[in-house]
Amino acid sequence: AWLESSLNVFLSKGKKVFFTTIKQLDKAEELLEKYVKMIENLPENKDFYGINPEKQSYQKSKIDKELLNLDLEWIAREAINGAVEKGAQRAAGVIYRDYVKRKIATNYNYAEDEMANVDVVIRAFNEYKNAGQEAITTANSEDLEDPREIGQRAGTVATLGGNPKDGKEGKFKVLFHPLAFGSLVSYSLNLASAFMIDSGMSFFADKLGEKVFSDKFTLYDDSTFFGSGHRIFDEEATATRKTVLVEKGVVKNYLHSYSTAQKFNTHTTGNAGIIMPIPWQAVMERGNKSYEELLSQIDKGLFIVNLWYTRFQDYRNGDFSTIPRDGIFYVENGEIKESWKSIRVSENMVHLFSNILDMSKERIWVKWWDEVIPSYLPYVLVEDVNITRSTL
Repeated sequence: AWLESSLNVFLSKGKKVFFTTIKQLDKAEELLEKYVKMIENLPENKDFYGINPEKQSYQKSKIDKELLNLDLEWIAREAINGAVEKGAQRAAGVIYRDYVKRKIATNYNYAEDEMANVDVVIRAFNEYKNAGQEAITTANSEDLEDPREIGQRAGTVATLGGNPKDGKEGKFKVLFHPLAFGSLVSYSLNLASAFMIDSGMSFFADKLGEKVFSDKFTLYDDSTFFGSGHRIFDEEATATRKTVLVEKGVVKNYLHSYSTAQKFNTHTTGNAGIIMPIPWQAVMERGNKSYEELLSQIDKGLFIVNLWYTRFQDYRNGDFSTIPRDGIFYVENGEIKESWKSIRVSENMVHLFSNILDMSKERIWVKWWDEVIPSYLPYVLVEDVNITRSTL
């Protein structure tokens, strides 16, 4: 366990800006005097238009303090035992518990917030060292009443994976687990930042108001929704809100700070980071079918549990590739026939989101390192997904 107190400092004078983090709090006043003098010598930032001067009204902060009393060692033992129960030879992972208090003061607003969440990541391995993984996050202690089930899900995938065969190339109908789709959504939300739009590094550019994706696809950035990404203000003290990014395939909004909103002649969405607007928490609309019903719709296709190393070849057009792992299953007539390895999803985000066929009614909270931000997502069925071979 570790405890950290720090002071994030943002200074501006005209269009000159300065940001740093002070961890030596006993020297804060001395350092601030130094930084105020330093700003005089900095170049101007032509894209800075100040911070939000409007008086804000904040929702009440939400926190489940029962999370602070949970026995993390017990959760770890239960998760590992659950994985072994389902046939895993061994299991490993990590549990994080975060408790954060934030205070922010600007020339115009003051606010306080606190949050707590627990992240559980477990990888279960079979005798062939093939893995199954679960990576969940929660702000609700009730979700961790049965941590054995988390391990059981990872163990089931590992056992079902057996000794995988080399996968085949082609176009496939793919059912993405929420964790796998979370990687695609998380990278896309970052590219919905007005900063990335303005930089010409986003496939959302020039698409505002256009029907671009499948009408099944509705996506929000919503930190007001109680989850691990819940927060009541952004980094310039603007109250956060639910922002519709895509509604039934139509691009409705970008993520804005006060400065980017001024440049785009619109309003801030409460997504200010110090450098650029950033997403807080992804929420995707669900469908009305179960995961099993979606699986039954696959005549010849794949079920993919997780994605690693998602990388863009072209941010502007949305060309990317990513490596499926931790459960790749070939499906025929709605039944899992065999386990695969050594494949790559080589796709385009616009094409992939345009080919969404349906989503499950179940949604799962997922989060994984820097790959997946806190996200509440369904299983997602996509047609015509391009699969190539991988050497990783």
